[in-house]
This record gives sequence, structure tokens and C-alpha cells, in this order.
Amino acid sequence: MIDCFFFVFGLAIGSFINCLVYRLNHGLSPFYGRSFCPECKHQLVWFDNIPLLSFILLGGRCRYCQKKIGLHYPLVELGAGILTLSIFTFQFSLYNLLIIYALIAIFLSDFLYMTIPDAIVYPAIGLTFLFRFRVGMMVDVLVAGLGAAAFFLGLVFLTKGRGMGRGDVKLAGLMGFILGYPKIIVALYFAFLTGALVGVILILLNKKSLNTQIPFGPFLVLGTLVSMFWGEIIWAKSLALLLLKF
Repeated sequence: MIDCFFFVFGLAIGSFINCLVYRLNHGLSPFYGRSFCPECKHQLVWFDNIPLLSFILLGGRCRYCQKKIGLHYPLVELGAGILTLSIFTFQFSLYNLLIIYALIAIFLSDFLYMTIPDAIVYPAIGLTFLFRFRVGMMVDVLVAGLGAAAFFLGLVFLTKGRGMGRGDVKLAGLMGFILGYPKIIVALYFAFLTGALVGVILILLNKKSLNTQIPFGPFLVLGTLVSMFWGEIIWAKSLALLLLKF
């Protein structure tokens, strides 16, 4: 029953994240006003807003205009539900839950709109500093955050903003403050590896060209999540493999 509660709670938070990201990227207040269809702007009733279930019952279409509902809506709700249950099971704390939700919102915003909102990143950084101050700020965390941000800032200048954006710089700093060293290395390696693989696949499929910008924030978020759960194990096994070679 407790697992079910946390999963359903995560679904509800995922629904809010969908609303939050849409409203932040359209100049609307995330806390004021009724939910509405993004296509026809018709206000939604409560039974159109049941996380995951409404999408299934409506057949993935708006009740009023019959336009398709974006697949990201149920996927974000489902992802938030699974991650909430995972945090409850393995690394439960209010801080971890809030950071996970912030990362999901950043992933969605950059994926859909190629933006990493300050309204999400800065509170997440502030929350992380409060958490680190409470448990004792570690030098490795500060170095990891500033080092990751400085590295990405260098990439911004080298690519003149075409390869990376300033939002990626802030997100990299947040990642470092969350993960510390050496888990930030695992997260960045995973992000660059998966980003490169997806980019190559999209180019081979003629979905993108070499000059097309691909949002990197989602890969950074995925790298952060992987490192949060398995970073220490991956780092230890990687070091063991390197030692075997030498």
C-alpha cells in the first residue's frame, strides 16, 4: 500500500510538472488558473486531469477538439511515478524527491522548448546548498560543481554558443553540487556518450543534420540520474578495469 501511495503521488507530481513546464515557457503563472487544452484552450474538468488514466480513457485525444495529446504527458507522469517509488525504495529523503522533480522538469523543458528555466535551476541549486550545509558542505561537492560549470562555460565560448548554451552551464553546476566527485565524472561521461550516440543515429536516419542543434539538457539529466543511483558502482568498476590493464 505504501509503494502504491508513492507511485500515485509521483504520477500526480508528474502531471504538475507537465503543467509547470508548459506555463513557464508560455509566460503563464504555474500556480494560477485552471488547466486547459494547449490546442483549443478549452478548460479541462477534473476527470480529464487524472494522471495517466485520463490519457488512456480519452484515447490520447482532447475531449473537446479531438487533437492528439502529446505523448510526453503520460510518459512524464509515469516516469515521475517510477522515480518517486525508486527514491522511496533506495534513497528516500525529501531532498532527493525535490531534486528528482526538478531534474524531470529540466529534462522536459529542454526537450520540448530547448530552454532550461532559471525558475527551476536556481531554486534547485539553493536547495542543494541548504542540504549540503545541513549535512556539512564537502569540498569535493563545491569543486565538482564549479569545475563542471567552468568546463561547460569553456565549451560555450569555444563553440560561440552553438554547441552549448548558458543553461547547460547552470545545469552542469547543479549536477556537480548534487553528485560531487567522482560521481560527476560518471554523469558527464554518460551524458556525452549517449548524446553522441543519439546524434549519430538521428543523422544516419536523416532526422537531423550536422548543423541542427540537439538539446543537451536531457542527456545531462539522464547522466545525473544514472550517477545518483549507480555512480559509485560504475566508478569503482571502471577503476578496477583500468587497474587490470596496467
